[in-house]
Amino acid sequence: MDDLRDYLERWGMLFEMLGATRMMGKVLAWLLVCDPPEQTAAGIAEALGASAGSVSTTTRALVQMGMIERFGVTGQRSAYFRVRPYVWGQLMRRRMSYLGQLGELTQEGIRKFTPDDPERSLRLRELGSYCDFVQRELPEFVGRWEKEWKEEQQS
Repeated sequence: MDDLRDYLERWGMLFEMLGATRMMGKVLAWLLVCDPPEQTAAGIAEALGASAGSVSTTTRALVQMGMIERFGVTGQRSAYFRVRPYVWGQLMRRRMSYLGQLGELTQEGIRKFTPDDPERSLRLRELGSYCDFVQRELPEFVGRWEKEWKEEQQS
C-alpha cells in the first residue's frame, strides 16, 4: 500500500508542477489503477485519505476538463467516476482548438499594437508561428497514435 500511496503522490506532485492541483493528479492516477475502474466519490476519498469536499471539487474539475466521466448505475444512488475511454486523443484535439484561439489573439495583437514594427511584434509572431505549426502537425500525429492504439487492442 505504501507503493501505491507513493505512486499517487508522485502523480499529484507532477500535476502541481503543471499548474493543476495535487488532488487532480491523485484522483486521476487512482482512476487509472483502481479495480474496479469505476469508483464512487466516497470510494475515491477513502482510497486517497481525502475529504469528501476535496474529491467532489476535484472530480467536478476533471469532468469539466474531459479527463473523467461521471455516470449513474441503475439501482445505485451514488454517481460513479471513471477515466473516459479514448480520452488522450480527445484532450489533444480540444487543446488544438485552444491553440486556434491563441493564434487569433496573437494576430489581433500584431494588428492592434505592433502593425508597423516587426521587431516589436517578434514575440507575438513567434507564438503565432508555433500555434500554426502545432495545428498543422498535431492532428496527423494524434490520428497515427489512435490508429496504432486501436490496432494494439485488436491484436
